Amino acid sequence: MLKLINFSTFDYDIKRFNYNSNKLISFLNKYNIDGVELLNPIGWQEKFIPKKIVKGVHLKYYPIWLDFWKSDTKELLKQFKSNDNIEKLYGGTNREVIVDQYKKEIIAADKTGAEYVVFHVAHVQLEHAFTYSFTYSDSEVIEATVELINEIFKDLNTHIKLLFENLWWPGLTMLEPDIMYKLLEKINYKNKGFMLDTAHLINTNFHLEDEKKAINYLLDKINNLGELKNFINGIHLNYSLSGKYVLDQINKYRKGGLDLTEINNEVYMHICNIDKHQPFRDKEVRKIVSSINPQYLIYEFSTSSFKQLEDYIKVQDEACGY
Repeated sequence: MLKLINFSTFDYDIKRFNYNSNKLISFLNKYNIDGVELLNPIGWQEKFIPKKIVKGVHLKYYPIWLDFWKSDTKELLKQFKSNDNIEKLYGGTNREVIVDQYKKEIIAADKTGAEYVVFHVAHVQLEHAFTYSFTYSDSEVIEATVELINEIFKDLNTHIKLLFENLWWPGLTMLEPDIMYKLLEKINYKNKGFMLDTAHLINTNFHLEDEKKAINYLLDKINNLGELKNFINGIHLNYSLSGKYVLDQINKYRKGGLDLTEINNEVYMHICNIDKHQPFRDKEVRKIVSSINPQYLIYEFSTSSFKQLEDYIKVQDEACGY
């Protein structure tokens, strides 16, 4: 099992290590971390992030993508107001721009020497991130994802492992084994599996009251997967308990209506309040790791400082027994 941390090619990550790859490597060695799962591989420069430490790549995620994929101009204009806004968001006006973006990232991932890439399987419109009144079902998102992935890989010369990550929006939630089987069966690419994000799975239950109950919930849902558990190749190990916040927001926005300008300004913090990317503290978390025994264990944290990153690693190391 490789123990990794999330990292990116963006300045805010590289700057923490004074743009010095030796400092980054020393930091990883200090905490017995084998490497990084990298975001934004197109911006990768080996002088800042040595090839030998890049083990995985997290692909770009378009939260609001299904209407664009279906060329539903009416629905897109309802959300984004103008064709210019649509083009700025997606980088073009036809769905091939999304396919091309993923191809470029996978080619870039191969250049880094990464063993796997991670793809989020979910769709949510902006206002539905607040109201949870979703337009599409899990099955519809899966069907569209199959189309997209098969289009991306049909003429791509790669053997990299493709791991599908769960979210709490419609799509892959890991609550329905039948949908997971459907995704694996219909993807025309052999080297595939799943990346379990523990916080995302916790986020599917609004009524969990503490970390111990959250861990028990995770263990229950993992056990329900049966043989599918064998296809979980990696774990994004992080913790978030936000059910009360989500229920309060649902009540507020369903009752009071929506101002699109207001929620546009608030959406980033809203998502951060749902998905906190914090460490586990309870030692029962070891049962999750041992139950799956993944190839890749990624400490996926959101931190505001170098010190907080160190603190989070120490806390979760202690919980995991490392």
